[in-house]
Amino acid sequence: MAKYKRYQDYVIRDGRLIGEFEQMYRDFPDPWHESTSEEFASDKAAGLNLLARLKARHGVKRVLEIGCGFGHYSARITALGLATVGLDISATAIERARSLHRSVEFLVGKLEDYHVLRNQRPDVIVMAEVTWYVLGHLRTFLDFARRELPNTYILHLLNTYPPGVQEYGVEFFTDLAGIRRFFGMEYLETGEVKFEDGGARTWFLGTWNHAAQIAWNGGMRPSDYGEIA
Repeated sequence: MAKYKRYQDYVIRDGRLIGEFEQMYRDFPDPWHESTSEEFASDKAAGLNLLARLKARHGVKRVLEIGCGFGHYSARITALGLATVGLDISATAIERARSLHRSVEFLVGKLEDYHVLRNQRPDVIVMAEVTWYVLGHLRTFLDFARRELPNTYILHLLNTYPPGVQEYGVEFFTDLAGIRRFFGMEYLETGEVKFEDGGARTWFLGTWNHAAQIAWNGGMRPSDYGEIA
């Protein structure tokens, strides 16, 4: 019998992070609808397109997804021809991911397991709908990545919520503009799909390498476009 009726209550409840991910994955067969509606999510599709472009034009080969869950998105990234490693805090989730997607490497681990990042040296770190659950470690992670992985891109996908709905994490950010300010990167592309209730699916592809930002624009700085018109 499940501990809670809703899978959401295992992670955030009453404005507090609960973080019972292992128990959630044991009690619910498809939390966050990973295998159904998430397959067609606009931000996920945008992310795959950005990764395909990185591979085709910028020599990217290795991807690490943090918070991979059952590994469905990691498998879709692998299908692009990218060597992908999925990382998740839940051993139950990783066990199932390995059984579902045998072409992908999966590891049990956390955002703050920096030895894994050092060993893997990914070209891209993917954070898909995981950021709300790692806010306590996010600043330290960004400091680490900026210092030790300065050439690694970050592909970030995150749902934001309608005004007045969200309690947890509002001191960090509540919308795409706030997310961008917090991460403090140079952004190759950003976007969002807004819903009628005020929520949104947001995404960005960021870098700390200014040369990579220029290369993404075909050798032109974004400010140069005004000179063409």
